[in-house]
Amino acid sequence: MKMTKEALTLIYESATRLFDDFSTTNGHELMETGQFPEVLWADFLADGWLTTLLSEEDGGAGLGLEAGCVLMRLAGYYNVSLPVAEALMGVYLSLKSGAEFSDELIIPVILDAPFNEQPDIHLYGIPWARHAASIVVIFTQNNKTQLSLVKAQDITINAGQNMAGEPRDDVTFKASLLDNSSDVQAMSLKQLESWFALCRAAQITGTLQRVLEMTVDFANERSQFGRPIGKFQAVQQQMAVLAEMTSAAICAVDAAIDHLNTEQEWELIACAKITAGEAAGYAAKTSHAVHAAIGFTQEYPLQLSTRRLWSWRDEYGNEAYWSAKLGQQCFALDTDSLWSWLTTQTG
Repeated sequence: MKMTKEALTLIYESATRLFDDFSTTNGHELMETGQFPEVLWADFLADGWLTTLLSEEDGGAGLGLEAGCVLMRLAGYYNVSLPVAEALMGVYLSLKSGAEFSDELIIPVILDAPFNEQPDIHLYGIPWARHAASIVVIFTQNNKTQLSLVKAQDITINAGQNMAGEPRDDVTFKASLLDNSSDVQAMSLKQLESWFALCRAAQITGTLQRVLEMTVDFANERSQFGRPIGKFQAVQQQMAVLAEMTSAAICAVDAAIDHLNTEQEWELIACAKITAGEAAGYAAKTSHAVHAAIGFTQEYPLQLSTRRLWSWRDEYGNEAYWSAKLGQQCFALDTDSLWSWLTTQTG
């Protein structure tokens, strides 16, 4: 069900107040030390955001992934050090696995490699795993999508982090823990993987918007040779391309959101993640070129955004990954089917 403009505006305003308060505190410094932002998490729970993706029957407000993407975009804009995407998807999938609702942090993990002959499962770079009460593992068995909840006490964790300083941990657990899994009748592994990609693309677009604003403001304030550097044609050209690529990424993500639960969903999400990833690389490069040395300093906030762009573009599939997936889908079609498929995506 498509959300009304009024409902989306209300979500935007409420989430903005929450995340803006965080961005004015020492939340980023806390995260860089590896600590979990307990106060922000408590406020996040108190406002009811954890149940955003849940239906009314499951105790949520029935807002769905469209509202979730609004949250994730704002989290990206404010550089929020909180597993917003993972938490929302985790609680949603844990209920699908048959577990009861819990407001503890549950991190979803995709297991896309065969494991039948292995005694242990090793997964790498799992977001926020060290802070999770459990992980919900998504895998395919006998051509069916399966979900299995694995408790934290059954997991061995080797702590790591991405370039943004966010926890990205390696986890190990016994393969036998996946024996008691649940079928997901309505969703495929392919669709769930694309949802994760859309979540990250939404976060990227929020960060892109922040980087664009900071870069334009800086170019209009910083003067060289008696005038703002934004008056120089070379700088203007760079910022014009930055604005163009930011807008393209936002439009691509919006198009994917508008086509959720349609035949075009998967392809448009793949395009959105590709477009957002390409924009992320250009935005990080260009914003630092315009800001020069100050942009790299810890005291200046630009690096909070660009380190996330560099990290997030590779998570849940980078541009090469999703381009290959799209290419494989094209090559699997005959000539008539390919033309019909292409015109359906662009119609």
